[in-house]
Amino acid sequence: MRMTKSLEEKFMHVFSGLDRAYGIYEITGHKNTATGVKKNGRGKTLQEPLTVELWQQHLSGEVSIGVIPLKDDETCKWGCIDIDEYPIDVNNIIKTVESMGLPVVPCASKSGGLHLFLFTKDPVPAIKFKNKLEDIAAAMGRTGDEIFPKQYQWSTQVPKERQTGNWLNMPYFSGEDTTRYGINAKGDSLTPEEFITLVEKKAMTETALDELVPAKKSKRKLIAKDTDNVWSEAPPCLVHMKLNGVPEGCRNNALFSYGVFFKKVHPETEEWKDKLMEVNKEVCSKPLPHGEMTALIQSVEKSDYKYQCSQPPLVDFCQSGVCITRRFGIDAAEREPVYGGLRKYLTDPPLWHLDMDGQTIVLETKQLHNFSMFQQRCMEVLNTCPPDRKKIDWVAQLNTLLQDVQEVDMPSDMTKSGLLEESIIDFCVSTESISRLAIMSGGAYRFEDTNGAKPQWWFRGRDVVKYIQEYKSMKTVREAEIFDELKKMGANNLAKWIDKSVGNKNIWVLEVIEIDNSQVTAEQFKKPIEDSAWE
Repeated sequence: MRMTKSLEEKFMHVFSGLDRAYGIYEITGHKNTATGVKKNGRGKTLQEPLTVELWQQHLSGEVSIGVIPLKDDETCKWGCIDIDEYPIDVNNIIKTVESMGLPVVPCASKSGGLHLFLFTKDPVPAIKFKNKLEDIAAAMGRTGDEIFPKQYQWSTQVPKERQTGNWLNMPYFSGEDTTRYGINAKGDSLTPEEFITLVEKKAMTETALDELVPAKKSKRKLIAKDTDNVWSEAPPCLVHMKLNGVPEGCRNNALFSYGVFFKKVHPETEEWKDKLMEVNKEVCSKPLPHGEMTALIQSVEKSDYKYQCSQPPLVDFCQSGVCITRRFGIDAAEREPVYGGLRKYLTDPPLWHLDMDGQTIVLETKQLHNFSMFQQRCMEVLNTCPPDRKKIDWVAQLNTLLQDVQEVDMPSDMTKSGLLEESIIDFCVSTESISRLAIMSGGAYRFEDTNGAKPQWWFRGRDVVKYIQEYKSMKTVREAEIFDELKKMGANNLAKWIDKSVGNKNIWVLEVIEIDNSQVTAEQFKKPIEDSAWE
């Protein structure tokens, strides 16, 4: 007999993602961003299994967790458009969602924005999920919003098991007593149970996801009757506005680019002018008057066939990665890559994982900071070279990415300090002897105090340096770094009697120790009952 699933099991099922790592988050205050005041905090990625017990702690308000949507097999079961806009007009967004018949579930986010979740019944290729969500965001005129999953595949530069991807904070932290609640079509908040019911109702099959066209219901008849294949080769922004309308105050800019498009399609005739007149009536709720259209056509005639990609409304509907594949789209040389999630792996020194057009590139700090070195790394790894950028522009881009960087805790043996400590202990264990003369032969002497004190290792500094640099192949490690690590481990450099043939020698004395593999765990991020600093 099948048991009924608990609430935490239901949440774990609908938000199924990477099960070998997860995120935890603590609210520490607020910060100013380009889009308004946003809640600020610190997040960590823990490389530990995501369990039902953790979901229970999340729903009870003990630990705020985040889930990475990308699974090990490069599939996803959910995704999200993360709308960071403060203050946010929730009702207007819900109105847009309903007018387009989008099967998304809106949720208030941790930072005071809005998450638009899309779910499928079974996992589908992550690239499909990412592309469809980008299509939806573009149709809504929201291409500036973040998309999850940020990655659609694992990098081949490091083993998959050492990668984590970007996580998203989960709704319903603290259950019904939450600020992260689902919202129905009427704008009402949902209980956790009502949210799960709505998700199960909205979840799509892979076929339905493939067939989903984000367009206003009133405009879908245009798709059915459109026999002009030229639109399949048009810039996506123009197609989205054709199906969803031109935003208020942007008619002239939009129609100018439509004119550029039609002029590309009909370069030898005047037919482009008639097509532009038709689109004016079709896409604008209040078409431009005839006199203004005549002036605009004259302007297009003098133009050099350039779309106004960086100006509203085109920039808000832009899908440049798709546009370069269209016959009448932009040239690849005109396109800036889309940079996504940034993860900082806390090795020593740190490694950075940056997403560029959904693909991950692994970088050292100098390669991330220096754009020329970044270009070289992209050529080596992704077989592409981003166009040149001014230093000031690249630094601005990095600062934007660093605002939401996710730090990934690593085992101690993945840091330089941890590797040095492990190597020092390896040296002592592998060369250990009960003879004091072992010190003079390049080994470690194990000293046992008859008074019951903790045993010690005695050894020469030059021998441990040689062991680390040559045997452990860590040739770039300096002697000073090794000696600093010895001091951190509690070792002392002392004069000790070896025997009568050698006399006293200055050697390192270290208490026999075990390697500590402890890591940060979710227990350390639990919210004390009396503490009000957490959301």
